[in-house]
Order: sequence, then structure tokens, then C-alpha cells
Amino acid sequence: MIINLLCRFEDVPFQVFKTNHFLYHNRLKQHYSCAQRIKDSVTAMRKQCIPNLTRRCKKANSFTMKLITVRMKAISRVMQLLPEVHVIHLVRDPRHVLLSQIHVGQIDRTKIENESSSHCEILKNDIKETESDIYRNNFHRQRYEDLAHDPIGQFQGLFEFSGLEFSDAVLSRIRKIAMRTGKVKKCQYCSDKGDAMVASVQWRISSNYSIVHAIQEQCLNIIDKLGYIPVNSEKDLYDKKISLTKW
Repeated sequence: MIINLLCRFEDVPFQVFKTNHFLYHNRLKQHYSCAQRIKDSVTAMRKQCIPNLTRRCKKANSFTMKLITVRMKAISRVMQLLPEVHVIHLVRDPRHVLLSQIHVGQIDRTKIENESSSHCEILKNDIKETESDIYRNNFHRQRYEDLAHDPIGQFQGLFEFSGLEFSDAVLSRIRKIAMRTGKVKKCQYCSDKGDAMVASVQWRISSNYSIVHAIQEQCLNIIDKLGYIPVNSEKDLYDKKISLTKW
């Protein structure tokens, strides 16, 4: 992570440059094509592909990194090393997270109690970590559901927090990936779901209440801490009015 912030790509493991994540950024597709031509030569990668990445990195006015499954204790060390860094902790309703993981086969629904307990214990520790003094400045916790329900207003706040310009290009991008009405795209990992608000509450109208209840039993404290509303019956779960207006 620090390596990327300092543009020291020569220290990044060779196989990182072979992944297809670079295809999701228009300006890095050229690097992906370059990396695919290199077989197993670290030296060739450093000479032919990495210089372009380094040039782009050093020209940037700001850096944004999306980190998944990184604990906030690790982020604390980054904030100590780089006091100017701004951290946005994106959190999501644990019921939605775990139901999604069941759907894609990441976890076994028969073990949902243990999986829920583990997930929410980690989230609890992350939240506790952010109560330390190091997070007093340059830290913001963002609920995914708020982004989905008010993309423009929430992103304007995030850009202001980060000291970045909320440009017309950014506004256009938000409208394209999160505010198109109609059928939600069925893709497991894509960021473009069409109507983000509908996608964010889909679990409430398609889930088994017994599974939702089992998750809640293990995660009630976290659900309350993050400001979400527990569902107490199948009627609560499938009530569209509740699902769209209460968190």
C-alpha cells in the first residue's frame, strides 16, 4: 500500500501486474496489454511496463486506494506514517454482506451463525479501533446504503472531506453507474448496477427470514451501532416501504 502511494512499483510482486484489474481503468489498459506480453521476466517488466505506471503516478495530484478486507489497525499505522492521508471507512449492513456471500457461494448457509459471529466481531474491532486519537482527524465512516439512496449528496460530502473537486465529469459518472432507473444489472462484482437504491434493498425482498434472523442474532450490537433497523418478522423483511426508508 505504501509502495503504491510512493510510486515505487518496482517493489510490487511480479504477478500483481498480470491481474485483469487494470482493465477496469481506461488509462491503465495499455499497461495490462504490456504486462500480458511479458512471460516470467521481472527485468523485462521493469523496463517495458512499469516506467509508464511510474510516470502516471508521479503526475497525479491525488491518490485514491480501495482496500478490501484490510483491518483498521493496519490503517492506523498508515495514518501514523502519513498524517495527511484521508481515510473513508465504507461499511455495509452485515445482513446484506452475509446474504451476498451466501449467494455467490463464498460461505455456507448452514454455518451462518458462525460466519455472522466472525464477521461482526471483526467489524466491532474495526469500529473500536477508529475510536482512538489517531482517527480524530481525516477520518470518515460512510454507510453504503446512504450512498445508494443519495448518491449525489453523499459523494459531494465525500469529495469535500477529501479536499477534491466535485466536477461535472464526476457528477456524470455517478448518474451513469448509480442512478439509472429500471432493471438492476445481475453481476456479482461489478460496480455498475444501474439503480443503486434498488440494488441496495434487493436482499429484503428475496431473502429467507430465518437466515436474516440468524444473522441478526449474532450482529444486533453492530446493526444498532451503525444505525440500521432490525427486522422482527417476515412482514418487516418484505415490507418495501420499510426497506426503502428506514435504516
